[in-house]
Amino acid sequence: MRLHHITWRNIREHSSRTALLIIGLTIGVATVVGLYSVSKAMYFDLQDKVDEYGANMVIVPESDSLPLTYAGVTLGGLQYKSTPLTEDDLAKIRTIKNSANIKVVAPKLLGVVPVDGQKAIIAGVRFKEELDLKKWWEIKKGARPSGRGDVLLGGKAAQQLGLNAGDSVDIAGSRFKVTGILGQVGTQEDELVYIDLKRAQSMLKRPGEVSLVEVAAWCKDCPIDDIVEQVKEKIPGAKVSAVRQAAETRDAVIGQFNLFSAILSATMIVIAALIVFTSSLSAVRERRREIGIFRAVGYRKAHVLYIILLESAIAGLIAGAAGYLAGFLSASKIAPLAAGIDVGIKFDPISLAISVGGVVLIALMASLYPAIFAARLNPSEAINSM
Repeated sequence: MRLHHITWRNIREHSSRTALLIIGLTIGVATVVGLYSVSKAMYFDLQDKVDEYGANMVIVPESDSLPLTYAGVTLGGLQYKSTPLTEDDLAKIRTIKNSANIKVVAPKLLGVVPVDGQKAIIAGVRFKEELDLKKWWEIKKGARPSGRGDVLLGGKAAQQLGLNAGDSVDIAGSRFKVTGILGQVGTQEDELVYIDLKRAQSMLKRPGEVSLVEVAAWCKDCPIDDIVEQVKEKIPGAKVSAVRQAAETRDAVIGQFNLFSAILSATMIVIAALIVFTSSLSAVRERRREIGIFRAVGYRKAHVLYIILLESAIAGLIAGAAGYLAGFLSASKIAPLAAGIDVGIKFDPISLAISVGGVVLIALMASLYPAIFAARLNPSEAINSM
């Protein structure tokens, strides 16, 4: 009889104990794999959201300011040494080293003008770029602007001006058509009147000038800080700032979840090792007579070690594969509910190999002492003890 035949016979004769061992290991593996898969999906979802929503950078003119006070009363501030941004600067952004990462460049020109006899803030924009940048915008009424005579109103601005989609509106003496009304998002965007950039420059007598530029970059794998520095070099008279507070907040949450996952995974690994250890040690004590007979008929210590360790390795192999499958399926169901993400959990053969190999290694290490204990049993004492 070959050694592995003895191992398979032991597994069949003690199938309930082996099944409990495999179930315990499977639960541990499924927990670790599930947590890892959800953490990984959350990370990639964060990167996709950073790329998809909002600006990564805001570019404004560099200026110095001097606060003015008189008799302890603040009178405001005086700005000087301000160099306005121009549309020529927009082309420079596309010439930086990481230009391939630049997704959207959305310039704006802000000013206060009369709108139907009331003072309102207009924002001259390029509608295509602006709508590509502001993915969260929802046109509640009307449609997207398509021409230079079209106007897009923020939700509050439409209420204050008493306008609706399809109405005609007078802006600084020129007639425009309100093509759409934006849903309110709770920011100053709700109070703005959006018109074509060229019309705003003409109306405000600031040809070619822009007040600020919002830039969205594909930054899943790019260094945003390097891009900021590159833009500063191309536009020395501008102040370039990275906008990442929201991303950093969510990244911190993901970091905390990853820490929790690591602690829980380590705990599950320790528990799994203890399960294998106690199960193997108990099995060795129950089979003292059998092991004694093996040693008496000529089996060496290495043979006993092989029999015990092979049994643990088989249990680890089955538990590793089953645990990975259970963790993979549970993560696919849990991620959209618990983490609120829609990134699919993808099958990863490398993770499967690591899971199976890791469990087999843990099982072997945890059962090593019981196997050595079995191999060192004195044949006569083992038989007489029974």
